[in-house]
Amino acid sequence: MLKKLLVLGCITILCMNMVFAEKAVKSSPPADEAGYALLESLVVAFGDMARTGTGGFDKVNPMLQRQMAMLKKARSQNQVDALFYKRYHRILEVLKLTIRKKETDPEGILDDFTHQEIKKFIMDVTGADATIPPPEHRGIGAIAGTIAEEIINLHLYLDSRLEREKVMKKYTEWTKPPKK
Repeated sequence: MLKKLLVLGCITILCMNMVFAEKAVKSSPPADEAGYALLESLVVAFGDMARTGTGGFDKVNPMLQRQMAMLKKARSQNQVDALFYKRYHRILEVLKLTIRKKETDPEGILDDFTHQEIKKFIMDVTGADATIPPPEHRGIGAIAGTIAEEIINLHLYLDSRLEREKVMKKYTEWTKPPKK
């Protein structure tokens, strides 16, 4: 489990530079600050675990619970939109499935479900069909890379929200019927 967390931590550390550099260069609308804070706190938490060599279910699970509580609060206060909420929530779901203790499911009742959900997540984010070998069916290497990719995608989504509104307005103008 520690090895898995270290792999995930290393991938998230790669994202840290982007998170901190972006904050220094560009100020974002106040509505997006909660999204940036959520991404940063997730990356920093895994980065800290990777640097200190700590991790495991007992450390990661409470962190994921705090992340979910912060996400729910941000959504209830309209600080993150529905799309950000759904995609960030899915990251937390996949992480939760990944850290699930084998002792809590000794007969593997959730193994197929976990495998399917992780494969769907990888496919949705990367477009690639993941081959995750048994018996684990979790593929931490593929998951770590995919989670890093989704963190970057969410960061870029927040960065481009204002520009997206301008583009949408432009497309709306193009699709209007001609004036008579």
